[in-house]
Amino acid sequence: MINKDDIYLDDNKLRIKEDKKYSKNIKDFFSYYQDNFSWGEGGREATELFEKGLKLFNPDLKSLLKHYSIIDIEKRHEGNWNNVILKQFLDARAFKFKKSSMICPVLELVNHEVISLPFIIHQEGISTPNYPPLKTEITHNYSPKSSLSRFFTYGFFCKETIVFSIPFNINIKGRGINIFCKGNDINDDSMKIERSGNKIAIEGLPISDINNHKLPVNYFNELIKRIDDANIKNDLFLKIIELNITTRKNILKKLNSTDDNIILHEFRKLLDYDISSLSSYN
Repeated sequence: MINKDDIYLDDNKLRIKEDKKYSKNIKDFFSYYQDNFSWGEGGREATELFEKGLKLFNPDLKSLLKHYSIIDIEKRHEGNWNNVILKQFLDARAFKFKKSSMICPVLELVNHEVISLPFIIHQEGISTPNYPPLKTEITHNYSPKSSLSRFFTYGFFCKETIVFSIPFNINIKGRGINIFCKGNDINDDSMKIERSGNKIAIEGLPISDINNHKLPVNYFNELIKRIDDANIKNDLFLKIIELNITTRKNILKKLNSTDDNIILHEFRKLLDYDISSLSSYN
């Protein structure tokens, strides 16, 4: 494992910084691996293709995505272009280990599959799941994420089983209560609630789950219980669903159907998939 911060670009080649304390064998292996299997063997090109696709989003679409706090593409692409590509390349391949972001040669080549088991974190390192002998490709589930978050983090569309809400700020009329959702993905069932007077902030909110249809509603009800305000009406959850559907439909309207941008087409498929998932609630 190589700490992400210990990696830099040297004449467009990925290398470990000279002043970092890794053995010569590790540095030589890392250089060979990056040149022949990762960064230098299509990794950079794939990352740049995705970022150029985002760059071609029309100004109205970029503005709307920023307005909804989904992504600020202009800010993402600030600075030297090579450094932008390097950052996105490393961020999409980093594993969290003991509070650090690590690049793991070979392990990074294992593909994501929704129905797969997650990778395993041990005290001494990270490994693929303990599958029995297989004649098919070994995959693992990178992490619980919505398709929207997966798209902008990893650069591909996947039909994830769960949808998390985008950021929202809802005022409960007659109560003077503001509920602010940061729009983050949630990795477990813990609930972080911050309350200051009548302002309530939550990290994120699952709003659809194909595998467990009742989970989002149960999660929301438990959240309201912990907020400890019996005057928050039960229909608030459906209003949040409607807000998320409306937002995605508004974004869809800004997509140019005649554009031959392949990244834009993938984004359209993602939005259609999310809307279909969320529309299953009545």
